[in-house]
Amino acid sequence: MAKKTVLITGCSEGGIGAALALAFHERNCHVFATLRNPAKAGDLARDGIEILTLEVTSPESIAKCMEVVKERTGGKLDILVNNAGVPFLMPLLDVPIDEAKKIYDTNIWGMLGVTQAFAPLLIEAKGVVLNICSVAGVIPLAWQGIYHSSKAAQTSMSETLRIELEPLGVRVVTGMVGEVRSQIYSKPTFALPSNSQYKSAGDAIANHVTGVHAQFEERDITARNLVEDVLGGQTGQVWRGGRAGTVKYTTWLLPKWFVEYVSHRGRGVDQVKP
Repeated sequence: MAKKTVLITGCSEGGIGAALALAFHERNCHVFATLRNPAKAGDLARDGIEILTLEVTSPESIAKCMEVVKERTGGKLDILVNNAGVPFLMPLLDVPIDEAKKIYDTNIWGMLGVTQAFAPLLIEAKGVVLNICSVAGVIPLAWQGIYHSSKAAQTSMSETLRIELEPLGVRVVTGMVGEVRSQIYSKPTFALPSNSQYKSAGDAIANHVTGVHAQFEERDITARNLVEDVLGGQTGQVWRGGRAGTVKYTTWLLPKWFVEYVSHRGRGVDQVKP
């Protein structure tokens, strides 16, 4: 293929993955848009975008997808985008450990497993890995400890991959993504356990499932900026999406206590009664 080849995980309709697929397609790339259930790809399929099945927590699914891409591209992959991820909202005292492990399986081990499998193709192409991480990994927020800690680990892993893959000729970009409009917020489901210590703050916590306090950037804008970062030769952390720049500079320049005070206004911490 003369076009650059791109594989993106987590390309369900209405999410940043699908927006990235379209943005790379606009830049004349051949895109493999992958997701667990291809029926959720919507109208993403078109000339230059192939829909493939990929469950990032399944080694068998990853290996099968890799073989398909290897055959299609002649053993090379120019760009891998690790986008698949799962949000999670629940006070840490109420988190079922089995559920927390599932979040980590997708957000952390899924990213690493896919990267390991496609590494030979990326090395052959002297390619690029874009890991869709999050500003969530920078600031600890009440009620989102599992998700934010998974993103902190993901960011650290991405930056370590950058160091380890550089001598192999592979560039790594860590996308520190802020608030982006997504289908995630259109399907709110949340309920505290009946014995939760945080029932008095239940309504305030539930509001954050819908993104009521978010300052969204449209996903096509974020996607185009990230594509420009990748194709333009960036490496390391790039900050994109709603309030990403704010998080970047406030966490560098302002006292931790002040950042935590501002970021927790309206989150219901002050409503918790022992």
